[in-house]
Amino acid sequence: MFQPLAAFIGWRYTRSRRRDHFISFIALISLLGMVLGVAALIVVMSVMNGFESELRGRILALVPHGFIESPDGKLRDWQTLAADVPHTAGLIAAAPFVGGSAMLTNRGPVRGVQLWAIDTAYEKQVSDIGRHVVDGHYDNLPTTPFGIVIGDILARHLGAMVGDSIDVILPKVTVTPMGVFPRQKRFTVVAIFRSGSQLDGSTAFINLNDGQRLYQMGDAVTGLRVAAKDLFAAGPLLQRWNTAHGDKFVVRDWSQTQGSLFQSVRMEKTMVGLLLFIIVGIAAFNIVSILTMMVSDKRSDIAVLRTMGASPRSIMIVFMVQGAVIGLSGIAIGALIGVPIALNAGAIVEVLEKLFGAQVFDPQVYFISRIPSVVVPGDIVKICIAAWCLSLLAAIYPARRAAQIQPAEALRYE
Repeated sequence: MFQPLAAFIGWRYTRSRRRDHFISFIALISLLGMVLGVAALIVVMSVMNGFESELRGRILALVPHGFIESPDGKLRDWQTLAADVPHTAGLIAAAPFVGGSAMLTNRGPVRGVQLWAIDTAYEKQVSDIGRHVVDGHYDNLPTTPFGIVIGDILARHLGAMVGDSIDVILPKVTVTPMGVFPRQKRFTVVAIFRSGSQLDGSTAFINLNDGQRLYQMGDAVTGLRVAAKDLFAAGPLLQRWNTAHGDKFVVRDWSQTQGSLFQSVRMEKTMVGLLLFIIVGIAAFNIVSILTMMVSDKRSDIAVLRTMGASPRSIMIVFMVQGAVIGLSGIAIGALIGVPIALNAGAIVEVLEKLFGAQVFDPQVYFISRIPSVVVPGDIVKICIAAWCLSLLAAIYPARRAAQIQPAEALRYE
């Protein structure tokens, strides 16, 4: 039960000047530790959220949210299925594709890629490939016989530019009177895209009709590329669609094709958060130290309060309030420092780069040139609540010690 008098005394003890300067110094250290821990956690978690958001935005601009395929590898009557997909709540559109692994070569260098044959009219509903083109014209893909769109990293490795011809080699063989040869066709580069992710070095797009001829699919396609309103709900939505169609198809979502990358980012975010939370834990141990010394310093005051009728519970509340106040003060100051830094992390780093003449992210090496940061209010609330709970837990032991002090024993030598 809350006791206002005990809470008031605890508040006054927190504000009062210490006779022992060492206790005041330890109290300041514990407060600064809490400030540093909370601020660092907010900034780092926001930066990790920013990296995850950048990764998702760049990769999922080219990779659809899900796939619908036929068990035999040939999806027939795909137009009817593509028109039916938006009828499932949460799914937006579907686009046909033909594709698989292939090799590209330009008179020497050979690179393995994921080759997608797409219909640009349908594809614009499920991905933003055209928005990422930096050279050439994406709209020329359906009008150029055997045209191909490649990533800028892939173009640099192959030494290819818009208008150049490159050879596409499939892991399939063609039997001729002259022998067995891999299936191969020469394509013309019509556009080069840059998404700012590793897909720029491992992805290529060709026209759907050319892909059907290359893979000898006839009028069939390999499957449908699907877009959903909520990318995190794509898996369950596709399963619901498949169930409604008698589970006749193979459905996959982006977490199965690109999920390992996002899982690694989330694991790094969790581990970094746990490591930085140790700072908050150290600050909580400092609260144990400061309250334990304060209990020793206030033994006579505790004895007087006990003789005046204060219960052990009231004495415990006095010191619990002190621990809570120190923790809340550190959390509040840490949040007031951490949130503005997190909101302006990119700008702050740019100023530091200009000031010291250094460069954190070299655009020639990394996919990003500035630190991204996304402040999630839920993360801030979790950090503050966790830090405050640690502060309260740290105050329990010294408060119990204070409640066990006997008045006669404490006043014997006063």
